[in-house]
Amino acid sequence: MINLRWGRLHAARAFLALGIASGFATAGQASDTLSPALLQDAAQAFDDSALRVNDAQPADLVRWTGPIFLAIADGDGLHARAAEIEASVRTLASIARVPVSRVAADDPRRNFLVRPAATGGRAACRAAVASQAGRIASAEVEIYLGGRGSLTRCINHEVMHAFGFRSHAHAALSILSYKQSRQIDLSALDRVMIETLYDPRLRPGMKPAEAAPTACAVLAEKLGLGARDAGAQCGSRDDGGQLALFGRRARPN
Repeated sequence: MINLRWGRLHAARAFLALGIASGFATAGQASDTLSPALLQDAAQAFDDSALRVNDAQPADLVRWTGPIFLAIADGDGLHARAAEIEASVRTLASIARVPVSRVAADDPRRNFLVRPAATGGRAACRAAVASQAGRIASAEVEIYLGGRGSLTRCINHEVMHAFGFRSHAHAALSILSYKQSRQIDLSALDRVMIETLYDPRLRPGMKPAEAAPTACAVLAEKLGLGARDAGAQCGSRDDGGQLALFGRRARPN
C-alpha cells in the first residue's frame, strides 16, 4: 500500500511499500544490457518511477541536494545487515555524487534513517521521503526482517525510493519492478536512471511536462544517441500545443 500525505512546512512525505512476502510473479528474464534501441523503454521507466507517486499520481522531480547523514538503528536483527544497508546507500550516493556520512541514530544531523519495520500487520519493507521545493529533506526506510523474500532486494528497492524514485518501473528490468522479483541488485537501467535523476540538466522541483523530455534527452546521450535522434524520440508538440512523448500525452501536474 502506498499513501501520500502532507506534513508540516509543506514537506511532501511519500510512503512506499514493497510486499516481498506477497509473492509477486516473476517476469521473463531480460538481458541486463542497454542500447540506443531501448531509449523509449528507459524513458518510460524513468517517467514511471521518478515523475510519479503511488504508481499513478504525477509528481515534481525530487532528489538530494545536500549531504546524507545515514543512521542505522540497532537491535531486532538489523545490526547484522548494517554493512549491507550502508553499502547500498553509498552505492547510490556515489552514482548520484552525494556525500554520505554514517552517524549515530541520535545524532541531530541524521536525515536518513534505516530501522526495523514496525509491522502493525503489514509485512512489508517501506520507505518515506520528505521534500521541500524538490529537495529531499529526510528519508526513512523500514526493513521487514520476517519475510520469505530477499532482504537484499528489499534493501535496494527501498533505498532507490529514498533517493527520489517515489514510484515503480514495473515494465522494466529494474529493482523498482514488482514483476522482476528475482532482481535483487541494481540493474544497468537503474544505474542510468540514477545518473539521469541527478544530472544537472534536471532541477529539483521540475514539473513532469518539462522533466520528462529533459530526462529523455539525458538518457539518449547516455545510450549513445545523437542530438537529432534524441530530439526525434524525446518530444514534440501535439495539435493541442501540449508535449507529446512516445505517442502519449504528457500528464499535467
